Amino acid sequence: MASSYSQSMGSALSDYTHLRTLPALLSVVFVLAGLYQFGGISEVMLTWIDYTLTAEHATFISIGAYAVAFASSETKQFDSYEDWEKVAIIAGPLVIVGYQYVGIVTDLINTSSNLGPIVAFLATVVAWGVAVR
Repeated sequence: MASSYSQSMGSALSDYTHLRTLPALLSVVFVLAGLYQFGGISEVMLTWIDYTLTAEHATFISIGAYAVAFASSETKQFDSYEDWEKVAIIAGPLVIVGYQYVGIVTDLINTSSNLGPIVAFLATVVAWGVAVR
């Protein structure tokens, strides 16, 4: 009886560990894709398969990771968030997609200094943090 209890506890602990590993991995992927998209890092290359990340792929990766993380968060219902959190959650994907596909957004973010892309990246990270709480 004690053996089955320890196995079930081990199984529960393993499930919990895997549950926390996915959001952490998604966070790393999201941040790396965002850094690349907004110019924080210049090149992401997977040498094993001779692939260099493109800005468009970084956009898809960011939006995909964002959607999966939001869908798997503990607070999935949009009504459960405060108004400022709702704005942040909506603004994140809009900035990500707008920067890639909407010229006005790209021009607005790409100022003469690096401040615009830095602020845009930080806005997406804040949106991520709010969405996955």
